[in-house]
Amino acid sequence: MKLEAGCSTAFPFNVEYRIQRIAQYVKGGDWLDYGCADGGYTNALLRAGAATASGVDVEADRIAAAKEAYPDIDFRVDSDDHIPFEDGSFDGVFMNEVFEHVADEKRTLREIHRVLKPGGHLIVISPNRGFPFEAHTVYIGSWKSKGPTPIIPWLPRVVTDRWVSARNYWPGEMRRKISSSGFAVIETGFIMPVFELWQWIPVPIAEKWRRHISTIDRLPGIRRLGVSNLVVAQRQNV
Repeated sequence: MKLEAGCSTAFPFNVEYRIQRIAQYVKGGDWLDYGCADGGYTNALLRAGAATASGVDVEADRIAAAKEAYPDIDFRVDSDDHIPFEDGSFDGVFMNEVFEHVADEKRTLREIHRVLKPGGHLIVISPNRGFPFEAHTVYIGSWKSKGPTPIIPWLPRVVTDRWVSARNYWPGEMRRKISSSGFAVIETGFIMPVFELWQWIPVPIAEKWRRHISTIDRLPGIRRLGVSNLVVAQRQNV
């Protein structure tokens, strides 16, 4: 698998929806937006009640854009193997559609564990293998699709790993990766697509879907087809 950087998901409704899903955990404290892109979610963490919010990203041009858009927020370039903050700096770390792109999942989780205070929250949103479309770029021979590409996530990895440019996870798989790295999982769920980026959904249907997104979130069966998994965990005191 050749991993590629993802695009920003900081579209207005998507930001509002995703931050609302995690708002109960973002009440005061110092937060890190890991893989912050252009800073849209970093700023939203402040609006949700974080005392401070900082952002890191491996793409220097994205950090430059974030600094220009939000000059009062601390943004730094991350080397992907060392987060540029001291041990125990944060009460929470938010990883929104980033985990699937990191070079080394275990190393990334170790670094996040390091910069979190004991009992601090880690919130991860990352692609759900139960969603029947691959949202990242797919390469099959000389053919290229920038998504959404149907069925790819449901096929065996032994086939698709050579095609895809980012990982995706079964819900239990992502939960196990996080819990095996010194975190206690306290909540799991799914994030639904909101169809701001994918224009192939007719506008009236997309608008109606967004109006009822809170109800759709709770529908048994349907919710398991969410575009992403949500895992909330706490750093254990070890």
